[in-house]
Amino acid sequence: MESGAGKLALLFPGQGAHAPKMLDGYFADKSFDDYYGVIVDELGYAPLEAVEKNPESFNSHLLSSLFTILASKLSLERFLKAGLEKPEYFAGYSVGQFMAMHAASCFDFPFLVKLTNARSTFLDECAQSTPGAMLAIVGPALPDIEPVITALQQAGEEIFISNINCLGQYSLAGSKQAVKLAMEKLAEFSPKRLQELPVAGAWHCPLVAAAGQKFSAYLESCDWKAPLVPVINNVTGELLPIEITAQKKELVSHVTSAVQWSAGVKTLVNLGCDRFVEVGYGNVLTKFGFFIDRHAEFSAYCGDELAKAKS
Repeated sequence: MESGAGKLALLFPGQGAHAPKMLDGYFADKSFDDYYGVIVDELGYAPLEAVEKNPESFNSHLLSSLFTILASKLSLERFLKAGLEKPEYFAGYSVGQFMAMHAASCFDFPFLVKLTNARSTFLDECAQSTPGAMLAIVGPALPDIEPVITALQQAGEEIFISNINCLGQYSLAGSKQAVKLAMEKLAEFSPKRLQELPVAGAWHCPLVAAAGQKFSAYLESCDWKAPLVPVINNVTGELLPIEITAQKKELVSHVTSAVQWSAGVKTLVNLGCDRFVEVGYGNVLTKFGFFIDRHAEFSAYCGDELAKAKS
């Protein structure tokens, strides 16, 4: 990768990009067993075996998140060993923000696993008591979607914008009934894509407020270091605060707040970033980037090559 006049930011995907075979390309990595062993020790069981026995368990927030950070950790290790350009900023989507904080030396990998386990367990528990769903919509502009959401909310439905990815690409979260009604209403805009997502709950919305409360209590006894490299905050789309108490507040808000991904990437562009490399499984963030800033370069690092974004 050639170094340009601007800065490089590394991007870490969220658990929404998970796939059943997402770890297959990492089994041969020398450090795979070590990092996977950390996850096994934390859970008390082998998650790969659990998914093999019950494929549906892979859609839980817990396992999809742990597999996502494991893939990102191994991809980051490959990237750094390759001696490629040094990143000046980190950003992560949803659970990817925790991976970004780890990459910025806020905490080590075992603590990252513990933090992810706690947050995801609280979310999965919340999804059991308060079932929900999510949908993705591609095509309509946000000003077209917002009145539909407002009208449904005024009618008593629990539906919220949960992810603002890029121009024309958003996710909604809410009760199963509200998501079904939203799909019916939004179909009138003839979107390019409108489908329910394969997730276990209504993430990043007020329906999982109970999980946020539990996570807040959990974080009270936790401590970590300030990032050595600036990290983008999903909640605001701005830089994550340096002070740890302020970070904890943002991470709790992160549970129920919409992911402001588009705003975060625009902040990085304004800070001088003109090259973005997605490090982890897949290339979802790379595709988003193409629609956020056409002048910046977005690539997905696959361990041996950079795949650039295409329209």
